[in-house]
Amino acid sequence: MSSENGKLLLTPYKNKILLLHIKDNRLVFAQAFPSKKESILGNIYLGKVTNVVKNIDAAFVEIYPGQICFLPLKECRHAILTNRPFDKRIVAGDEIVVQVIKEAAKTKQPSVTANISFTGTYCVVTTGKRSIGYSNKLKNAEKEQLEKFFSSSRSSFSAEEQGSLGYVFRTNCRELHGNYEPLLEELTTLSKRANEFLKTVMHRTCYSLLEEAPTPYLATVKSMYQNEYDEIVTDDKTLYEKLRSCQGLDLDRIRLYEDENFPLQKLYSVETKLSEALSKQVWLKSGGYLVIEPTEALTVIDVNTGKSTGKCTPEEHYFRTNIEAAWEIARQLKLRNISGIIIVDFINMDSKEQEEELLSLLKSALRKDAVKTKVVDITPLGLVEITRQKINRPLWEQMREI
Repeated sequence: MSSENGKLLLTPYKNKILLLHIKDNRLVFAQAFPSKKESILGNIYLGKVTNVVKNIDAAFVEIYPGQICFLPLKECRHAILTNRPFDKRIVAGDEIVVQVIKEAAKTKQPSVTANISFTGTYCVVTTGKRSIGYSNKLKNAEKEQLEKFFSSSRSSFSAEEQGSLGYVFRTNCRELHGNYEPLLEELTTLSKRANEFLKTVMHRTCYSLLEEAPTPYLATVKSMYQNEYDEIVTDDKTLYEKLRSCQGLDLDRIRLYEDENFPLQKLYSVETKLSEALSKQVWLKSGGYLVIEPTEALTVIDVNTGKSTGKCTPEEHYFRTNIEAAWEIARQLKLRNISGIIIVDFINMDSKEQEEELLSLLKSALRKDAVKTKVVDITPLGLVEITRQKINRPLWEQMREI
């Protein structure tokens, strides 16, 4: 099998389970999960609103005794209440269906939404946003083709399904190459599941766990675009069976590694790659380096020329080092799962044209990240400000407990 897109490795590591994406012998993505399921991410609960705080436009919801979550009111456009009909208001005492979208981080409580989602390989069916959406990674021609398909096939859905649900088409749709039978099957299955959920939830008691999300590492594998990897390899028989029983994964891409004489982690130098991914200093091929410093409020990345030398002028040398650093910064943000505010101190350049070219390249590199990432601006001191959406804890926090 071609390794053009690399491999996903799923392997037990000390008291964790590691999911690694390796391409061209480089670590592209890494995440560590508890060996036993402890995450509530993706779970759906029938909780109770404890209070509504108007000045922050949010409510606080207790999903089970003692566990309070943060609910932005903008996430409640089509909220499902079981104690009364929903009249566009959320008040204390309401029993509301919510789904966990962010786990607790440091002093912050978990975040929930009243927009309930059921995710498949090719699409997402929602109960809140009752519209048609498309992955930003899809091209306009692909979106138009999907729109025509959906318009023609939607007549097969019941009036109930058409009125109460929304649909989002994922990037994986492009792998169907116009053969949308698997997508139609998934749309039908998820729509029926969502409508059955809407019917039964009205008979559940408060603090019920309505649906438990898949084991976190399986959910992460399922959420990855299938064109990002060629196969999934594991050296653990239990993990292998769980992968093969996970609906939506291509069974032909799942392989059990069984060479006891040369362990999988040694074959791919897992210890070394993890050490590099957690190191404060990252060397560039030119001899320059990055210094990555996470703090409580933000992450600071400093670009240095280091040992790099060249026959060009100092200005051109600084520019080339900055260009190389921009690509590496985009890679490191994804690899380390750095989120929030990121401040980058590139090497100072006198040329405004070179500065604009550097910013354009950085934006282009960051657009390849599946997580929403944005270059905000250059500060008066010449620092580049980036924001990256928080989806999970950074890698160093995940690994700290090992």
